[in-house]
Amino acid sequence: MVQLLCSNKVYEKLKRELSKYQIEIKQDSDLVLVEKGYDMPSEKLCVVFEAIDYMDVIRLLVSGVQEDLHLMNTLTGLSENKFAVIEPRDVLYLEAASDGIMAYTKSNRYSIKETLQYYENIWVVKGFMRINKSQLVNLLHVKEIIPWFNSRYVLRMDNNVELEVSKMFSKKLRITLKI
Repeated sequence: MVQLLCSNKVYEKLKRELSKYQIEIKQDSDLVLVEKGYDMPSEKLCVVFEAIDYMDVIRLLVSGVQEDLHLMNTLTGLSENKFAVIEPRDVLYLEAASDGIMAYTKSNRYSIKETLQYYENIWVVKGFMRINKSQLVNLLHVKEIIPWFNSRYVLRMDNNVELEVSKMFSKKLRITLKI
């Protein structure tokens, strides 16, 4: 349960995202999400954020709320008409394609149900990072980072697949990995 102090536009976005994780919005909550520029209430725990970074606040809350949930620690994928339970550490990357969301391991690829946004939110604490509009990568399986033209990078994975980091996500990669 959280209280929101923010603009109407950000409020609607936060409300929609919080509802996905069954996090209630209540005015009397001890935890307050405060958009920068709004007054912080005294005697309450406040998380101040920039309006543009509202999804980071969601990730922070979700990682705390769901830290011990089994769902966060596994995913179920379908391959060759068989389901498999896969641990995040075994996933090299996730990709949105025309035939749905795919999870790639060293040995196989699996069709999965949830969205990239869902896994980006709950697996950020496990080292997963968005590298472009259709891919999340497990940084633990990156073998090489190759500087590319126009401030971009190519990531060579453990299975030698090369994934391109778009210019929009390159800065976040540099900051995350301190390169």
